[in-house]
Amino acid sequence: MQQTATVTKLLSGNQAELTVHRQTACGHDCSKCGGCGELVTKPITVIADNSIGADIGDTVVITGSSKQVLGLATVVYVIPIVLFFVLYAIAAVAALPIPELWGGVGFFLGIAGALLMNKHQKNKKPIYTISKL
Repeated sequence: MQQTATVTKLLSGNQAELTVHRQTACGHDCSKCGGCGELVTKPITVIADNSIGADIGDTVVITGSSKQVLGLATVVYVIPIVLFFVLYAIAAVAALPIPELWGGVGFFLGIAGALLMNKHQKNKKPIYTISKL
C-alpha cells in the first residue's frame, strides 16, 4: 500500500511526522472535482520511519505494511459484529431477557477492544516507511 504524503515534522529516532491527503476510490483529487459533491476529506497525520532522510516540506511516497493494516481493520470492523452475533445467540439460547441488548453489549465490547488496540498501536513501531522522495 503506497500513498503520497508531506513531511511536517522531523522526530527523534529517525522518524518523521507526515500529513497524508486521503485519495478517493476513483483516485482523483476531490478538491478539483465536483463529482462527489463536497466530500473533501481532511488530511490525517501519521508517523513513519525516515531512513532516507526526507526534510520538512518534502513530498514523499510512504509504504505501509498490508498485514498490519488488514489486522487493524479486522479488529475495528469484524470483531464488534462477531461479538454482537455471538452474545445475541448466547442470550437467545439461554433464554435471557432482551437478547438484542446482549448483542449490543458485545458490539460495544468490540468497539472498546478496538480503542484499546489503537492506544497500544500508537506506542509501537510505525507501520509506514518513507520509500521515495
